[in-house]
Amino acid sequence: MKTYALLGAVALITSSASAIFTGWTTESSVVGDRTIYKIYANFSNTGTAGSEGSAARVLNVFDFGKADATPEGNQIAGGRLGAMGAVHNDNFIGDVDTDGDGYADLFGSKGTWIGDAAAMSTAQSLTDSFVTMQGIGNGWGTALDPSFAVPYGPNADDISPPGNINAGWYDSTPGTANLVGAGLKVRLLQIARLTSNTSVFTANMTLGYAAFGQTTPLFGYGSFTIGAVPAPGALALLGLAGAFGRRRRS
Repeated sequence: MKTYALLGAVALITSSASAIFTGWTTESSVVGDRTIYKIYANFSNTGTAGSEGSAARVLNVFDFGKADATPEGNQIAGGRLGAMGAVHNDNFIGDVDTDGDGYADLFGSKGTWIGDAAAMSTAQSLTDSFVTMQGIGNGWGTALDPSFAVPYGPNADDISPPGNINAGWYDSTPGTANLVGAGLKVRLLQIARLTSNTSVFTANMTLGYAAFGQTTPLFGYGSFTIGAVPAPGALALLGLAGAFGRRRRS
């Protein structure tokens, strides 16, 4: 495995008085015939009280790719750009209700965004696509929120409407597991792509987090980019616009 690039747009402003959340970074590497993108939320402090007097623990991610009139959902046209092209190799096999009518209509399907089902204790996770809230001691206890209506499918190659409108995920085992570690970052998403796919994909998302010892949620907004690196002007248009405002969701 060789890491060869750091990509990604940054969310510059949060709704907190102290900008504990400092933005996203995207780490890219090649494993076999796949390019692996790891999207991180970055912080200015760890999960224990530090010099700022308020450190971070992550709560959830939501409004993935949302486009609306709010600052966090209006950072890029349509809330997303391009095709994600994610591939899966996890061991989830089951019956899936793809149309939401309460009855399974897809049988023996493979592929899920749930990290817990992706054999995360094995090397298989190195080349799988999944969502996570990987902080200190995280045991892959990540759950999809109700907006993430279609988590599986034989071709779960994107987190996209209409099935996954405003999709999100959260740490289902809150506590020390979702504290920010010494590396000042928490992995939120991994996207595995075939190396032949170099197309640009950009999507915005909202991060919910809390200051150390506090329960009031704070929010960070921004976009990330995978694929070929856009020109500086295009990158600015895609995601460098910070967003002001509060969002009441924990």
